[in-house]
Amino acid sequence: MRLIRVSTLRKCGAVAAATALAVTGLLAGAGTASAGPAGATNIRGVDPGDTDRMIERLCSQETSLTGVYGALNVDTGEFKTQDEYLRDVFGLWKPAGPWELFRGWCGYAEASTWSIKGDTVRTSRWIGNKGSADDKETFVSSYSTKTFAKKSVGGSISLSLAKSIFSGTVGGSAGYEWGWEKESRFETRSEKTIPPCRQVAVTWTPYQRVVRVNPVFHVEDYQWNKGDGDRTVHSWRDRGYQTIYSHGYYIDGISDKILPNGQPDGREDKVEEKLDPNSCTE
Repeated sequence: MRLIRVSTLRKCGAVAAATALAVTGLLAGAGTASAGPAGATNIRGVDPGDTDRMIERLCSQETSLTGVYGALNVDTGEFKTQDEYLRDVFGLWKPAGPWELFRGWCGYAEASTWSIKGDTVRTSRWIGNKGSADDKETFVSSYSTKTFAKKSVGGSISLSLAKSIFSGTVGGSAGYEWGWEKESRFETRSEKTIPPCRQVAVTWTPYQRVVRVNPVFHVEDYQWNKGDGDRTVHSWRDRGYQTIYSHGYYIDGISDKILPNGQPDGREDKVEEKLDPNSCTE
């Protein structure tokens, strides 16, 4: 699997950390039964609480020079960001009771890719024939490729984040068919027959590529205090998992395919509808 890092890690300290995520993420999870994209370990159904939402909220934070921070209540499964923890639980960034703290870096690991048919759209105007014999008309049909992304958890994904994940970095099985931010359009003219008392239009069904990524979290520090002092380790809950993800949280990038010649890939069809017989010549 391929790891896709976020270009929005702007701070200088994040460059080295992102590199470490790419390398260690591929190695983490060796020897485990649940290694997933980029070697990350799936914690969904293993740790308490809604881990899909936890990873989504953790990785939606603005990345600082030292990474992103989170707190997990291991009794209840409640998750808090660093700001929420300092406000609601303890005024210092120190573990307290069932609250365990962690710091690290987020990345985006390609999980799978597949092809689908997009929604059929009308690409020409309707032209009607109210006569009693076939008619022929020239149809002008135009279309521009579409690109969008969606998340399985949380609100909508920002365009800037989607661009940083998918633009020109996927490769592999996506290949030339992946059209993210490679807009293509066409305009065609074709003569078509319109039967009596019918109207005709041209439609386009785009062929699309879906690329799914799982957000992953690489652990730098993990802390707890069970009453005998703070303890810091460098894997998730001291289990040896350096990179984790939650299987139910993913981001899908969907884009129309583009053929090697630069044209959109899809199917054109002619569609007909009946007109009101009272408006047509008998």
